[in-house]
Amino acid sequence: MGVGFYVTGTVGKIDTLIRTAQRMAKKTGYEIAVYEDSLCISLCPLGDLVFSWSQEQENAGQWRVEMACSTSQVGAGFHKAAIEVTEALGIQDMVVDDETEYYTHRNFDRMNREHFYPWLCGLLKLCHDQVEKNGAGQILLCWDLDWYHPEEVDRTVAAPLGRYAWEYLSNILERGEIEAFADRFFLWGREKQDALFYRNRALYTLWVQCYFRPSSRSKQDKERNGSILADLEMAYQLDPELPLPYEAYREVCRLHRRKPSIPKTVSMLSYEFPIGYRRNPVTESYGPLRLTLPGTYRYEWEENENGGGTNLWCDDSVNSPVWRVSAYKCRQGDAEFSERFGEGLNHLVEQEIPNGRIRYGWRQIAEAETMFWFVEAEVITGAWFFLITVSYDKPEDRTAIEEMLARITAV
Repeated sequence: MGVGFYVTGTVGKIDTLIRTAQRMAKKTGYEIAVYEDSLCISLCPLGDLVFSWSQEQENAGQWRVEMACSTSQVGAGFHKAAIEVTEALGIQDMVVDDETEYYTHRNFDRMNREHFYPWLCGLLKLCHDQVEKNGAGQILLCWDLDWYHPEEVDRTVAAPLGRYAWEYLSNILERGEIEAFADRFFLWGREKQDALFYRNRALYTLWVQCYFRPSSRSKQDKERNGSILADLEMAYQLDPELPLPYEAYREVCRLHRRKPSIPKTVSMLSYEFPIGYRRNPVTESYGPLRLTLPGTYRYEWEENENGGGTNLWCDDSVNSPVWRVSAYKCRQGDAEFSERFGEGLNHLVEQEIPNGRIRYGWRQIAEAETMFWFVEAEVITGAWFFLITVSYDKPEDRTAIEEMLARITAV
């Protein structure tokens, strides 16, 4: 069971609510997005407040506003900030159902002690029961279902701020060190955006989002590398004694082409595994398809001339193979392989995969005196049909491509 609160109330004009939220976001640095019947205020990674509205039937001049917020995986600091943001929006007749009762008593330490620490302890106990039952494998904690799946590491727990060996977490339970561990687990666990907040926000970006590729590769890499450095340097400025991931900091400095400003004498943050899930292969989800690719591959949507498009993954900083994946779903019955697939392909392979089948082969194409190669594949699973093409200019890349095709699964 998570921790959070639920809000209901009314407003006379939606435009007034939106303008109030925009002014507040500009003042606080929070991000805001406005949609047709809702607005999202992002206080931090993992910490979004989505307010939705609908016109009241009995009173056409009033709009009913609702917001449900789960705060347990982000921390008590986010819970406090979310309450304050909600209050600042000017919602009328507001009712707040806060299971921590912080909205009523405003005692931050009490909220942590009675709700967030017990929640974290209970979460680790659930992991303990899972390990005792299964004996091995990897457990994902507070992992968004829309994210990629990090590479499996046996007897570990993968969370947004880091990977932990189960023995390490078991010792925390035995010693009753939940409060100390909370500083490593919650992104925003303390009352203010202090040094720990900025360090943990950087840890989240390092572990979940960073590709560990040069900032020159893309705008996305530049923004993420830059935000990591800014957050770690702010953390050091606010508390020079706080342990920081210094080696990762120096690495990102090199990728961002700038000199470190944090001295070598800083206290080093210890961790059991190299920081960054994307250093290793990750499994991307596309409908029921599970596609494992190098974590450094960046995703983009590639539009075509007909107004459609395809999903594309590659790492253009090293001229990697380019993966394109398109999906189709049958309106009736199960999908079947196309009849003409395989014409002109070499070494055609067809085999079963978990919950489906795959077949693939390769071809060579000459274009303007330059040779290119393509691996083409089809995957069927239930009503779904997937077409995969992988283009590459080094023939030795085919072995690794076929190994990744062999790892495809469906759910």
